Amino acid sequence: MRAGITSRAVIFGAAGIALVLTAAGCGSGSKPGSPASTGSTAAGSATSGSSSTASSSGSGAVDSAAAALVPAAIKGKGVITIATDPSYPPNESKDQNGNIVGWDVDMGNAIAAKLGLKANFTEVTFADIVTGISTNKYDAGMSSITDNKTREGVDDFVTYFNAGTKLMVPKGNPKNLTDNSPTDLSVCGLTIGVEKGTVQEDPDIPTRNKACEAAGKPDIKTLSQDTQDQINESLSSGRCDAVLADSPVVDYYAKSGNFQAVGELYSGAPYGIAISKSNNGLSQAFLAALKDLVADGTYHKLTTQYGIQAGDYTTPGLNQATS
Repeated sequence: MRAGITSRAVIFGAAGIALVLTAAGCGSGSKPGSPASTGSTAAGSATSGSSSTASSSGSGAVDSAAAALVPAAIKGKGVITIATDPSYPPNESKDQNGNIVGWDVDMGNAIAAKLGLKANFTEVTFADIVTGISTNKYDAGMSSITDNKTREGVDDFVTYFNAGTKLMVPKGNPKNLTDNSPTDLSVCGLTIGVEKGTVQEDPDIPTRNKACEAAGKPDIKTLSQDTQDQINESLSSGRCDAVLADSPVVDYYAKSGNFQAVGELYSGAPYGIAISKSNNGLSQAFLAALKDLVADGTYHKLTTQYGIQAGDYTTPGLNQATS
């Protein structure tokens, strides 16, 4: 998911094109309570490969102009299948009943409602999202994916939120880390946890290691794991000294009392909803619906509900990455 938008490692799509996805965020076994999803998810657990269909959380009014842009095949089904990796609260996670919930879910449901459709959020390992979109297994990917030029070479991205990277440490900051910049030397020689496929894994860690080497300090040891929950468990157990993840996720887990954020966010970039380039009509429909949600106040209402309004992105667009 992530940034890790924004912020995951290099992922190869069906055509073999390397794609760096951002995703970072480290889940801990005990998650602070997240706001209840404004959509009502279907009953039953959403396990790997399964899905959770939810009704809209938007204003309920269909945007006829946006709906007219939806490709006929999707309009005929009445459902948009959206891939997500629900291990990244508050953006996407599971509730105690196994339903997929979170801010991305509520926003996706609101977009779908504007298009006269329903959203079917399907659990997918983060590294498999882009391949699934490229092969049309899923209509879109909405999983805290940071938009960048490399990814735009594979899929289209409808930008919708601003995020960056932050450092997270155990409560009390036992290593006295500072992380005042993306090349802060206080992390040199330490073990840093990141989620596989995120921008924190690459290019963030390699860039930091260049700074460490230039200062005559030892390289960072990278602990890359599949999910946010695994990384947070490693931080809790002392297997890693700190974690790099997307700013909304770090801020969320800092509220748990077990961890704390250190330093300011950096490498800010927009999250993007990934849609196949062969499905441009859907990209345009999503963009039109998102603009409507910004205009009618639904967008800000949802970000405020989750306490992430600092990342409001009020000028959504298509493929807006600058690097």
